[in-house]
Amino acid sequence: MNRYVSLVLVAAVGALVALGLITLFSAEQVSKTANFGKHLTWVLLGLVGCYSLTMIDYRRWEAFAWWGFGIAAILLALCYAPGIGHEYNGARRWIKIGYKFQPSEVAKLAGILFLAAWYTKWHDRAGTTWFGFVLPGLCMTVLVALVAGEVDIGASTLLGVVTAIVMLMAGVRFRWLILGVVGAVGAVAFAVKSLPERTGRFLAFMDPVKHADGDFWQQGKGLLAFGVGGWDGVGIGNIMHYVKRLPFLESDFIFPVIGGEFGLQVSLLVVLAYVVIMVAGVLISLNAPDRFGMLLGCGVSGMMVIQAIIHMAVTTAIMPNTGLPLPFVSQGGTNLIACFACVGLLLSIHRQSWLEPDYVAPELKANLRITPRL
Repeated sequence: MNRYVSLVLVAAVGALVALGLITLFSAEQVSKTANFGKHLTWVLLGLVGCYSLTMIDYRRWEAFAWWGFGIAAILLALCYAPGIGHEYNGARRWIKIGYKFQPSEVAKLAGILFLAAWYTKWHDRAGTTWFGFVLPGLCMTVLVALVAGEVDIGASTLLGVVTAIVMLMAGVRFRWLILGVVGAVGAVAFAVKSLPERTGRFLAFMDPVKHADGDFWQQGKGLLAFGVGGWDGVGIGNIMHYVKRLPFLESDFIFPVIGGEFGLQVSLLVVLAYVVIMVAGVLISLNAPDRFGMLLGCGVSGMMVIQAIIHMAVTTAIMPNTGLPLPFVSQGGTNLIACFACVGLLLSIHRQSWLEPDYVAPELKANLRITPRL
């Protein structure tokens, strides 16, 4: 598996991208916000970026970790600047400097890069309180707080979960991680209680029947799309004949469209594709030639897969409604580029994996297969 893990990863991503293009071509016929041509352009740009990152030795990015962190923080702060920050539906998640994009996507990658570099530099202190938990935790809290302040609970939750994954792989003491999780849950609860819109979504999640015509309406439409699709689906472009209207069907709610038009069989294949991405990412990370590659690989793999889990959980009403696109499938520029960047970094790690990881105990090296350069 290790020898061909990159090919398996590329095949899974390619299948998701192709499915997204087909679904968006269908969605463009019924939605004014769907734009197949624009999405195709971003796919091509993402492929170019992915290939470029694959050819660059990932270890070069370690020196830019602090620069990336600072740039991400500045970009997130600009969301609050008048004339630069762009507000939509009560959220300030975008900045507009010629082109409108979401700094939170940059912050996810910058945060992962920062944590990987931090725990590589302070690898002997990962189990300590200050260098293992408090200092890196405070740095990441800055990014998470800036994202949450934009009223983007989904992205801030994703960033928090990915932070926990990297810390766990770095060797941070479990009791500190539990304390961090408790603090994060408390912060999310406070945010939900403080924001009326989020409070309504949470109450709708707790009592869908009562809020069927209110805050649960969108998720209810998503469940209806899944229901009418059955096993075989109703066919490409036909789902709107059954659900009539589904807001953000090209982005935050594209998974129900797939379930409705292609059926449960394709929905399960989508889930399988993300499982394949997760397994491939873990194999590449565990065979990385150094600690930085291992942590970076775990972080970017977790970012893609956890985002997919949240998207699918929201659209199937397993979680309260929060907007996150489905990686490689949903329409969107910044998120799509970020996801392709994650794949490029994983492929770069795999290309450099000539030898067994130096940090693995000698008695365990015999059980590891050498991963050759493709």
